[in-house]
Amino acid sequence: MPFTKETLRKILTEAKEVIESKFDYLNELDSATGDGDHGTAILSAMKGAVEAAQQDVPLAQMFQNIGWGVMNATGGSTSSLLGSFFLGMGDAFDREELNGLGISKALDSGLKQVQMMTTAKVGDKTLMDAMIPAVEAARLAAEKDPEATAADVLAAAAAAAAGGASSTDQLVARFGRAKNLGERSVGHRDAGAVSMSYIFQAFADGSRQ
Repeated sequence: MPFTKETLRKILTEAKEVIESKFDYLNELDSATGDGDHGTAILSAMKGAVEAAQQDVPLAQMFQNIGWGVMNATGGSTSSLLGSFFLGMGDAFDREELNGLGISKALDSGLKQVQMMTTAKVGDKTLMDAMIPAVEAARLAAEKDPEATAADVLAAAAAAAAGGASSTDQLVARFGRAKNLGERSVGHRDAGAVSMSYIFQAFADGSRQ
């Protein structure tokens, strides 16, 4: 099944619902190393994304609108990085349907846009610990199977994002307020990486239906 505007609206709604269900947990995770408001920030961002996706525009423009919707929904690094991710995805194509290779290229473009905003990389205990492996896994899945669907590619991305989020348990934070804790940040999972893994999983689940 190709990835269309209808797919995007559906998966964003599913992602928002997952974040809503994990709202308290995400704030609890963030309270261990940060301000304790990541659940609040990411939920506001996803609500902005869902609202922006309702406009009847071409798919690429919809990604752009979503990016700005996320950025306008709330302040802070979460909205800036996630918004940049969607903006970058919209720069990668001009079609109304995406196959596996198309969604992989869009994800890669989104990551490149985020990397213009932050120097964080895998191992720094941030949302990039989920995003970077997810995008790399999507690319490998598309390269391995030219016939891979968007759902196939997003399933690979979701699995990699979940693994990346889990890995943050044993990492020392190198960015944000958590950086001040040094070794004391070990043993706490990064809320941003966790929420990113939830979003990728919702994308994978929604694109299969």
